[in-house]
Amino acid sequence: MEQILKDLECVQVESSDNGQKKILTFYSEELGEIREVQYNRQKYDQQTNKYVDDVEKAESVEKMIADELGLTFDTLDQAVGMKKDVYSYDSFNSLHQVDQVQKFTKEMVGEIFQTELKEVRVDDFGIHLRYEIGGQTYESKMMHGKYLENMKKWMKDPQKKAKVYKRFEEKFYVPVEKADTLIGHPIMVECKCAFGSAYYGDIKKFPKK
Repeated sequence: MEQILKDLECVQVESSDNGQKKILTFYSEELGEIREVQYNRQKYDQQTNKYVDDVEKAESVEKMIADELGLTFDTLDQAVGMKKDVYSYDSFNSLHQVDQVQKFTKEMVGEIFQTELKEVRVDDFGIHLRYEIGGQTYESKMMHGKYLENMKKWMKDPQKKAKVYKRFEEKFYVPVEKADTLIGHPIMVECKCAFGSAYYGDIKKFPKK
């Protein structure tokens, strides 16, 4: 759930994780509460369960700080005294609105959920289908782009795109160009697991008309 807290004053800036993370504390006099906003230059490595140095993540955080505060990571101490709108979510806070999508978990594997499509978004690298389960937003993807780790960017794959578009039409009985007509349509979603740890929602094929 998102809550926007207006004009909160930054009252403290702390460093942690050997200086790789900065924690800004904002105070709401009206509520008598604080909200912490974190900037972490490191990336979480799932294999080692540790935060590791990552050039792309560090550059992204620097840009975010510049856009939101007009500062750099190393000059964040100067944020004390600034007043900002804080976007407060269930488990974190931010100085910008965050597009939240819940992740499927191990405990959900094998379960089938009845819901309806809330959003269908098509971009250069895939098709994103969103729906709600238990009041939370989840997303299933039909990706046709490929992320090249050595280049740190997504690349288009026209042959895979054609196959994904065909599979989409075979599953939902409409072409991708008319994907928005599916909004509000009832769906059944089964939580599955790939590669032992990748949990995802498989939207079941629509029955034949």
